[in-house]
Amino acid sequence: MTPATTIKTTEKIAALKLSTALVAGLLFTSAANADTLRVMGGNLKIIDPIVTTSGDTLIHAYMIYDKLFEFDESGVPLPQLAEKVDISADNKSFTIKLRDGLKFSDGTPITSDDVIQSLTRWASRDQTGQLLRARTKDLVKIDDNTLRIDLTESFDVPSALAGITGNPAFIMPKRVASLPPTEALTDTVGSGPYQFDFSTWKPGQMRVYTKNSYYIPRDEAASFYAGRKEAVMDRIEFSYVPDPNTAMASMLTGKQDIWLDPPMANAVALRNNPNLKVVKGYSLQGLFVINHVVPPFDNVKAKQALTYLIDQKEINAIAVGDPEFWHACYAFLTCSGTYGNESVYDGHRGPANVEKAKELFNEAGYDGQPVVILDPTDWPEAHARALYLAQQLREIGVKVDLQAMDWGTLTSRRTSKEPADKGGWNLFPNVMEGQPASSPLTHLMLASSCEKAWFGWPCDKQIEDLRASFIRTVDIDEKKKIADELQARASAYLPFVMTGEYNVVMSYGLNIEGFIPSAPEPFFWNVRRKSQ
Repeated sequence: MTPATTIKTTEKIAALKLSTALVAGLLFTSAANADTLRVMGGNLKIIDPIVTTSGDTLIHAYMIYDKLFEFDESGVPLPQLAEKVDISADNKSFTIKLRDGLKFSDGTPITSDDVIQSLTRWASRDQTGQLLRARTKDLVKIDDNTLRIDLTESFDVPSALAGITGNPAFIMPKRVASLPPTEALTDTVGSGPYQFDFSTWKPGQMRVYTKNSYYIPRDEAASFYAGRKEAVMDRIEFSYVPDPNTAMASMLTGKQDIWLDPPMANAVALRNNPNLKVVKGYSLQGLFVINHVVPPFDNVKAKQALTYLIDQKEINAIAVGDPEFWHACYAFLTCSGTYGNESVYDGHRGPANVEKAKELFNEAGYDGQPVVILDPTDWPEAHARALYLAQQLREIGVKVDLQAMDWGTLTSRRTSKEPADKGGWNLFPNVMEGQPASSPLTHLMLASSCEKAWFGWPCDKQIEDLRASFIRTVDIDEKKKIADELQARASAYLPFVMTGEYNVVMSYGLNIEGFIPSAPEPFFWNVRRKSQ
């Protein structure tokens, strides 16, 4: 199927193409503006990374907060704000010492009291944090620069604290971290390389970050999120430009330096410009989030019907486009990850089977009530997937209420557990970043811990027991065996429905260096102009 809204790439290229002479003259900013980086991204609406897992919020949070540990390019968690960690022989006690002289952006010292309160707030909300909290016997202050975590069983604490997505374990002042995790913060004093003035910002408007003069970078070389984080740019401006044509013109005329995740049609056009890079960014596992607590998808047969409606090749050809950037995948822990295994997937794969889907919906007792799909129209790839599934559902006689909204609004709406016809929802398109999606420890949407689970609230004891076994196990072969069992169980329970894997597209000027497109949550420390 092909939605009527499918973009005609060649027409867009012809309409927007600017002369090489114009672009060459305008691409590079003047020396006076060389210390300002301009980035186009999403619409930030919530600034608290413990309240939401929104990618826009995480980009913001990585600007102004730092963590005790960060992952390097090999996936090893290394000390960041921590100076060192001493681990007991039984892997049940972790003594963490902070680096000397650390300060927040208001000049106050970062102490173990701040860290303990930050970790307490984090563990009450984050999926991995909840796993750690369930195994924590004690979290104690040794002195102002040292704390200790004592556990009831073995657990990889540094990896948990280095987690990139979800609700990462950012370190905040104690007074800020004392706020209940259900209440959004307004105090943006942070521990990271940049600072943010909350008082001058409104959603939808440009937001500005400036150097945190109190931040002390590490001496080690930068490696992915770990190592030296240097605030090279004096000022970083983030703009929300929902119209892709306007955004593209801004890139071509040098008004913007970096465009995060441009639509494929625009990316193809940008490839023609010799002064811009268009590259593969981080990998994503495409999926539909399912609301498990309201009909009809509280019935497994209705969830199974969704798998018969989705042809991964078809949906990605429509939503992503260029086959260089996507592939079909039926591994719940990703096809490129250490633990991913498509062979244990026991559900439907391949072309859609609408007759089987209709049969399963009827067996689920579908009563004709509208299925509410939240449709993020400012996210082109997800919007296309929402249109696709809505049409497929209509083809089998399901009433569909496709509700258009921007992604920021969706992140607020998805918290509702009300019935779909009373302000709730049934489905929405989403992604998991490839790196965290490759492990049962960090895959947010695989966790099926009922009320404590991510939005959609999947609830399955077998999945949770297998995740617990995976976490306790050290031997890699045994971990893989458990991961296979977990993915087989997930194919029966369906905590979410997969739509294949793809890479986002990134575009930035040739005069920009230090930007890492493969980072699952983009960061902007160490980014500079080549003239600097």
